[in-house]
Amino acid sequence: MSVKYSYIDCQGSRILLREFKGEVSIDEVIDSLKEIIEKEMLFGNTLGVLTDLRGVRIEINVKVFKKITGFLKENPVMYKYKFAAVTDSPKHVVLVTIAGKISSNLKIKPFSTFEASVKWMTEDIID
Repeated sequence: MSVKYSYIDCQGSRILLREFKGEVSIDEVIDSLKEIIEKEMLFGNTLGVLTDLRGVRIEINVKVFKKITGFLKENPVMYKYKFAAVTDSPKHVVLVTIAGKISSNLKIKPFSTFEASVKWMTEDIID
């Protein structure tokens, strides 16, 4: 697994960009979220996490959803942020959509473009 982090500045706030490459397991995705918490990457005016999943392969099964709900129960701080996933895979769209349905407090959506995801993440900012 390869993951890279950077920030997108927008309207006086910022979004943490998380880019995965290659084949990724759900454990690696959750480890990345743990790293984000441990390194306090969501501080100050950070709105949330935009994850680039284009070209990434993720195994999806029932265990994936159990691990996601377990992680969220242990880390309720994640509910205060928005999570967007930019993807070119119908499987990823299903994964993100179901994750949002499993936990109604989780603000998460799939997108096909960065522009649409940033627009959604910044929609609550008052100029």
